[in-house]
Amino acid sequence: MRIACVVNQYPPNITAGLGRYVELITPYLARDHRLAVFTLNDGHLPVHERGDGVTVHRPRGRVLGAIGRRRRLNRTRGAEFALLALNVVVSNWRYFLRLRRAGRDERPDLVAVHDSTNFLCGLLCHYVLRLPVVFHVHTTEYGVAAQRTVNDPLNVFAAVERWLARISRRVVVATPEVRAELIAAGWDRTPIDVVCLGGTYERVLADPAFDRDGLRAGATALRARLGIAAGDPVLLFVGRIERQKGVYPLLEAMRTIAPAVPGLRLVIVGEGDDAGVARIVAETGLEGRVLTSGGFVDGRALLEFYEMADACVFPSLFEPFGLVATEAMALARPTILGDGFSRIFLGDPDRPAVRFVRSADPGDIARVVVEVMTDPELRRTLGDRGERFVRESLSWSRAADETLAVYRTVLAGSRS
Repeated sequence: MRIACVVNQYPPNITAGLGRYVELITPYLARDHRLAVFTLNDGHLPVHERGDGVTVHRPRGRVLGAIGRRRRLNRTRGAEFALLALNVVVSNWRYFLRLRRAGRDERPDLVAVHDSTNFLCGLLCHYVLRLPVVFHVHTTEYGVAAQRTVNDPLNVFAAVERWLARISRRVVVATPEVRAELIAAGWDRTPIDVVCLGGTYERVLADPAFDRDGLRAGATALRARLGIAAGDPVLLFVGRIERQKGVYPLLEAMRTIAPAVPGLRLVIVGEGDDAGVARIVAETGLEGRVLTSGGFVDGRALLEFYEMADACVFPSLFEPFGLVATEAMALARPTILGDGFSRIFLGDPDRPAVRFVRSADPGDIARVVVEVMTDPELRRTLGDRGERFVRESLSWSRAADETLAVYRTVLAGSRS
């Protein structure tokens, strides 16, 4: 099977969960199939590259490439998000031109479009190139979710998303909840398949050479750099610093949590509204109790943050899947999730692997966080169940097999 994958992030350009998804599932998709990836160029990367069975095309624009070479754009800021969106649209046109020039041996059997920001390439592949399109929905925050990150009073983005869904042969989502959300929004003309993802650290933790003692030493050093005493408990948040991730109700909840859990530090890892966090911390008298990473963290450094944590809290208002949950659970960190996460993370409802909170309710967040942080046995139980759930239930090999099964269904329908 020849697959063209249109996606905004591809290693080493990883800035969010989508990039981790592509990094982890691609080796399985490319194992027995020809995979061509069409992705953004941050201004530093080669335009064409081939390795590990994957051909990568990264068109580079002069203006946006020059901006990208100076610094990474922050999608949580309006002007920079607009520049990123422009880069996506221009790059989509170039992906289409490259696909149109493809010879018979390079022409894909199918185009997998990841997220609606790549609508232009998907529509052109359908209408002009007559290629079957599969639409992977990784987020509903632009045109479907009740709380959206894009100010779109005319619902243009919602209309474009539904258009792309209608012309696609299949839509793929990561949870049953997202499927139900799309159907409720009128996405009922194309079959929607649920393919749950794997765990972020699946391969890392399975490696016999994984140095857990070295990771513990790194986490101890990180604690010292942040000025956190050895005995002080750490509550960790990882994600974009913005409303959809529930960071503001969490900060409000800290008014109640801080006096109830002596010495507790809330560590916020991610990029976004650092100024807003600083303002709230100052207004609420939480100086010294809330620390931030100062930007996006990945790789070994992120592992050390998780290892340092006594518990993790992700009170998102919505998450199409939420790889941060798999990250914390895989490292046996007790995990608290907002009601925007899928209930698949509960595992066995009679022996839940996580605790859920009402994302918009600071009181509920505070109640559950205090309960978890003051009960060592509960933390141990949640950590053990979470680690077991991710290890036994979430696999990238399975996710790739189910994805390829969707693609085969599309191609079988095309032939018939």
